[in-house]
Amino acid sequence: MTFKPLLLSLLISPLCTLSACANTPDTSVDNNGVPQTRSDLTDAEQKQLDDFVAKQKANMRFIEGGSYEMGDFGPKLDWTGGMPISSNGDNKTLHKVTLDSFSMNAYKATYGDFDIYSMATGQPKEGMQEYAEKVRQPNAAAGIDWQTAQHYCQWLGDELNVSMNLPTEAQWEYAARNRGQYVLFPTDTGDIDDGRNVWTFEQKQEIRNKYNTSLAVPIVGLYPPNPLGLYDMTNQNYEWMSDWYDDNYYAESPEHNPQGPLTGKEKVLRSVEANEGDASTIKLIGAVSVKRWHKVPNPPLLDNDAEINQNGDTSARCVANSPQAIS
Repeated sequence: MTFKPLLLSLLISPLCTLSACANTPDTSVDNNGVPQTRSDLTDAEQKQLDDFVAKQKANMRFIEGGSYEMGDFGPKLDWTGGMPISSNGDNKTLHKVTLDSFSMNAYKATYGDFDIYSMATGQPKEGMQEYAEKVRQPNAAAGIDWQTAQHYCQWLGDELNVSMNLPTEAQWEYAARNRGQYVLFPTDTGDIDDGRNVWTFEQKQEIRNKYNTSLAVPIVGLYPPNPLGLYDMTNQNYEWMSDWYDDNYYAESPEHNPQGPLTGKEKVLRSVEANEGDASTIKLIGAVSVKRWHKVPNPPLLDNDAEINQNGDTSARCVANSPQAIS
């Protein structure tokens, strides 16, 4: 008689566990840790995912491969007198790079995109910190850490049935410079037209006021794309690259499809955060098509992480590493 309550408990416990499991998303990861699409999507969720995948496929821009000189090309320009166009030391040693063809997403991944990713894989939503929620607009570039950005691109590649990744910085610069031309700014004209192809302080403030926040809200696609059809390569925030950062890497970079150093402590960032300036400020920053930034890929948690998104200024733009256009 004394063991009946225990027996009853053992009989009920599995039933409760099964019930709980029925309300838990079916989540899994592959051997590389990349989240996989749930097997228990509802019909409505599957429709959302299908629409998303079709949209992302349409947003991929095919970029024919070729060779170019990567790095500070100031000495190649007539008006520089042989001087560099950037004060940075880490983009020197102009070197030949030859890339295979690839496709790059026209837009940085938005919070709306990441919401579909979270729904489909059962991952937590991104950008849910207390003081970040007003910035968290569906059409704003998502502020994320490097690992999340990488996993998102790899997952998207699984959905599109093509190998996808964050871009190498060689791919990003090649695309930003219109297949490696001597382009100073990755805009529609190669120059800065304040208020027309990058936002001004006043325009940024208008968007802030619209969403009642003191933070910059990086809405994508507000300004014309570059000649390859890529938006916002010179506006709003930084983009994660797949490469580890090394300030001396350009001196030893291989010519064909360079992938960056094998190891490191920080990842490369490209683009420029034009949040605090107009055209004159951006020009003082330097030639953005060749300038490099770097940051630890997965910053340690801080005391205020529950309130502030410390990755709010870093975003993702995915690349399909296929020599043919995605069809």
